[in-house]
Amino acid sequence: MQVKYLSTYLFMIAYLSLSPSYGAASLLTNPGFETGNTTGWSGFGCNISISNESHNGNYGCLVSNRTSTWNGIMHTISGVISDGQICTISGWAKLQNADSNSVRITVKQTDDSGTSYHFVDSSTCNSGTWTYLSGDFTLDVNGVLTDLFFYFEGPQAGINFYVDDVSLFGPDSDPNHVTGQIEAAKRHQKIEGFGASGAWYEGWLTAHPKKAELYDILFGQLGLDIYRIRNTYQISQSNINNSAEIVAQGEASLGRDLKIMISSWSPPAYLKSDANTVNGTLAKDANSNYIYEEFAQWWLDSLSAYEANGIVAEYVNMQNEPDCLPNWDSCRFRPTETNDWAGYNLAFDALVNKLNTMQNPPKLLAPETCNISRELNNHYLDFIIDSNQLYGYAHHLYGDGDSNEPDSYLPNMINFAERHNDKPVFQTEYHFGREDFAAALDLAEIIYNSLAIEEVSAYLHWELFWEGQGLVSLDWPWGSNPGYTINPIYYAFKHYSAFIHSGWQRLEASIDSSNPRISAYISPDNQQLTVVIINSSNDVDVELDLSFENFSIEDGNVYRTSSTQNCALIGDFNDSVPMNLPAESITTLVLTGTLILTDCQHVQDAGLNLEADLNGNCYVELEDVSVLTNQWLSTDPVAISPNYSPDIYADDKVNLLDFAVLALDWLYCNNPQDANCLQNW
Repeated sequence: MQVKYLSTYLFMIAYLSLSPSYGAASLLTNPGFETGNTTGWSGFGCNISISNESHNGNYGCLVSNRTSTWNGIMHTISGVISDGQICTISGWAKLQNADSNSVRITVKQTDDSGTSYHFVDSSTCNSGTWTYLSGDFTLDVNGVLTDLFFYFEGPQAGINFYVDDVSLFGPDSDPNHVTGQIEAAKRHQKIEGFGASGAWYEGWLTAHPKKAELYDILFGQLGLDIYRIRNTYQISQSNINNSAEIVAQGEASLGRDLKIMISSWSPPAYLKSDANTVNGTLAKDANSNYIYEEFAQWWLDSLSAYEANGIVAEYVNMQNEPDCLPNWDSCRFRPTETNDWAGYNLAFDALVNKLNTMQNPPKLLAPETCNISRELNNHYLDFIIDSNQLYGYAHHLYGDGDSNEPDSYLPNMINFAERHNDKPVFQTEYHFGREDFAAALDLAEIIYNSLAIEEVSAYLHWELFWEGQGLVSLDWPWGSNPGYTINPIYYAFKHYSAFIHSGWQRLEASIDSSNPRISAYISPDNQQLTVVIINSSNDVDVELDLSFENFSIEDGNVYRTSSTQNCALIGDFNDSVPMNLPAESITTLVLTGTLILTDCQHVQDAGLNLEADLNGNCYVELEDVSVLTNQWLSTDPVAISPNYSPDIYADDKVNLLDFAVLALDWLYCNNPQDANCLQNW
């Protein structure tokens, strides 16, 4: 491993494998305070109390009434680790009433040599954001160990701070045998889909003599949900024609519609400052004002032109990589207008106004910067005038890490997730110029990190097909015997794209080891469940005991990619015996079964409810009628909670229509302990 990525690797081990928010087994009691109390924790010279201020989940812990810098929150680890063992301690901290103060993790140890203090990690914290701390501690006991605990300390006396999502990870007791669990009632982000781009080489595909089988490989077998194309209106009509054929044939192969994403690399030359589609920014008019209105009109006209060719945009990215000036079609925008560069915020506002004249405008994504770092440093999103017009956030990953070290991307992913978590996140383009089997394992891990850590809703690869590279490499179609190559990265991508689709939802998935990595997803009808498992070890085969909570498996298949297998069906899934995961392999379980919800909490955890259940107890009954009628009589009806509104009919009124919906729900079977009622939720 390269030295410059050692710290990133340690960061990944602590965060990815240990954070209770992402499913690994913690060796601590109440590591994320989700019990709603401080069980397992104590104040070290100060007070601690449960708080709604949390890094993840519902609760965190407030450390207060501090009179010295060493005052903090402590957790015993006596008996948790043994002499000579190394453990990693991590957690998140945030100041309540100050900025720029250090928070430290320290271990206090008492044995026959006396009391000693061991530094684990420290970082400067502020009140506006959560800060991650992580470090290793090796237990070295002299004689008899009488006390061992770690604590968070450090800010100046009088400064309160929060702590959350603390983890302690020790060495695996048996790295060859691990246990995991899928919790079908615990839900995370909804999936928009998996996709790839067809920009630039469309003509090679449409002219290829083997295109019929290629369409099946690229769409039907890969199971794509999203196809991303380049807006070439008034630039290349042949590209539009080729895209129209690819979309039509792709949908025929899939047997369903594709969701189309259109991005602009550059508007036509007449709209550019350099009269060229390469480089430059928007042109200015005779009054030295940037032509935002004309740019927005071009976008509106282009969507009509694409629709006339059978291509209807689901998503629009106004400008591909507005922060870059490469030697191909591009158009530079700054977050706000300068004398030399058009402002992204003003162009986006003009586009919103134009697209809102459409009967069914596409969903707008932004800012599709070339990486996360550029967005975090330049704050394109912070300057958008009306963020309510924005459906989701989009970015690429170029330069955010080393493609040979997938976990080097984690710090930027986590930072983005911390700042932008109120809308769906789309990773809309990435590749790393390698297509071999090692690249396939790396791609699987990057997709995992994007889904499970950053919590993206969509992941798009760059080249669906390309010259000499991409998921599928195309030979020059006019050669004597043109062919194509399905690259190993295709199969890594297929482990996700062929078995997880738009509308699915990520589930809580945990494993009691740092390897393998596991993620799980459930279909909208709650009858299909997909699990993707990556064993990235180059020499350790793993036996996995996998259990399922709130889901009864009826049938299942196992697919495997390794150095000798390409997303191959290797047999049926049997949950009664451990599953073998060979070193350097990707395994996908495709399962069918029944969701089992035995109480109201399970129903709510799964994000299910009856619209007329206004008091949130999973039944529709007289009490709900009472709530509705009281709100009906009110001059200012309000939601009972964020999830239960008396305006059931959703027409901004509370009236007889809402009562009609309530009456229908009242007649439904709604007992959460009755499996026959699930169809009604």
